[in-house]
Amino acid sequence: MFSFVIPCYNGKPALNNTLQSLLWQDKSVPFELILVDNNSPIDNLDELYEAYKDKLNLYLLKQPKLKTTYALSRTRNLGLKLSQYPWMITLDSDIILPPHYLRDLSEYIDNNDLGKKLFLTAERIFINRADIDPLTSERLKEAVPIASSSNYNCVEDRRLPYLKQLTTTPHPWAFFHGCNTIFPIESAIEAGGFDEEYDGHWGYEDIDFAYRLIARTECKPVYLPSIYCYHQEEEHSDPRIIDRFDKSKNPNWTRICDQIPGFKEFKREQYQSLVCQDLKLE
Repeated sequence: MFSFVIPCYNGKPALNNTLQSLLWQDKSVPFELILVDNNSPIDNLDELYEAYKDKLNLYLLKQPKLKTTYALSRTRNLGLKLSQYPWMITLDSDIILPPHYLRDLSEYIDNNDLGKKLFLTAERIFINRADIDPLTSERLKEAVPIASSSNYNCVEDRRLPYLKQLTTTPHPWAFFHGCNTIFPIESAIEAGGFDEEYDGHWGYEDIDFAYRLIARTECKPVYLPSIYCYHQEEEHSDPRIIDRFDKSKNPNWTRICDQIPGFKEFKREQYQSLVCQDLKLE
């Protein structure tokens, strides 16, 4: 029923937890897992593949030499081409799913009148990976949420107030981040897939895709609270990540603002509600 597509770049300990959480899922819900290694220079992801290949319906693809390891759109487009199931779940390699995730997701889809016209997402809970090592479902439930740089130094997912009002917000696509989105592959292809012009720099390829999926197809944006996920914070940040507070240095920001009418003004208003106020949006 579901194809998980996960871009990978080093981060083997966090990815190991991701795979472990997939072992917890309801065995009656069919799924496959496609890992795409974007030229990891340090971690040998073959070791994880060998450890889990007989436990999960698991595939490991290795990209040819890339001009940039920021290749999220290319990775997800590979997933669209190779997935054997009708629904795709985009996941990051540092995400942990609670044991009920696939059960609740499949039940919701099966019982929804919209059928294959759903575009789903949910909250991220940010936790310290050291607090759940070694990972168990009980330790995960007891993990204390922490502030995250990927969440603009906020503890609660900054999208949450908007997710709760997703059907009325003027820019619902703004809250579909690539770490936990679910959509029908047929509709994703109809929308044109992911724009690989965003590869090479951080961010906004997921929002661009969400905009086209909602605007060009019959898919409806849905916030499903029960499919929340956990985002592991690492001891050392990824050196590729640019300054999230200075949008002026990120060409992807310029591109997304050109692609979506009114998006820049909407985001400026949204950021005013955050604790962090030092964003450069020009």
